[in-house]
Amino acid sequence: MKSKQEIVSEQVSGRILDVGYAQEPNSHLKGEIHGIDIIKNEKAGYFDTHTVDLNTDLFPYPPNFFDSVVIGCTLAHIANPLKVLGEINRVLKDGGRLVVTSPNPHYYWEVVLNVFYHFFKNRVAQAKKEEHFYSFSRFDMRTILERSGFKVIDEKGYLFALVKTSLRFNPIRHPGIAYEIIYIANKIGSMKNYTTTKKGNVGEGIIKVETKY
Repeated sequence: MKSKQEIVSEQVSGRILDVGYAQEPNSHLKGEIHGIDIIKNEKAGYFDTHTVDLNTDLFPYPPNFFDSVVIGCTLAHIANPLKVLGEINRVLKDGGRLVVTSPNPHYYWEVVLNVFYHFFKNRVAQAKKEEHFYSFSRFDMRTILERSGFKVIDEKGYLFALVKTSLRFNPIRHPGIAYEIIYIANKIGSMKNYTTTKKGNVGEGIIKVETKY
């Protein structure tokens, strides 16, 4: 069974930025690899790395610098994920590749944990409660990527494991049942800064109001 890192590395090439790399640097990436994270990992072996607070800092790279960007299960940990996607758009070349991995909130065991929350709330790892700000459905992820100037061209499922059994496989072609979903997108435009609100009474439609992230 292919690892998540292998699947991700197959989608990118050229000069690559790994956002949130420090916990698990991807040894399968090939090319000129750069990494940014809130902590530093001296053993990553990348071309260079920078300590960056993704919640507040701009990326230390010029516009249109990278051919590819990967960001693994990091958006859920960030207070303003749209800001980070805007920075990714800025440093990525036109037509460049973005690969995002994100936990699937509709994975069967996540559904069980949510339905029976009061039963499981004291048994779930403390890290799970503290680390995640957001949980993106497939609709949510496509919406925020579109707003950020990207078009999703493919999705791949990573890992299905049946609790209390040894059953494990990669539902590559069925991401909806996977524990994590790998979104593969291309940059097709610039960041779209707006919020939406209802126009007048019910049934009068939706308007977009310009804003800034």
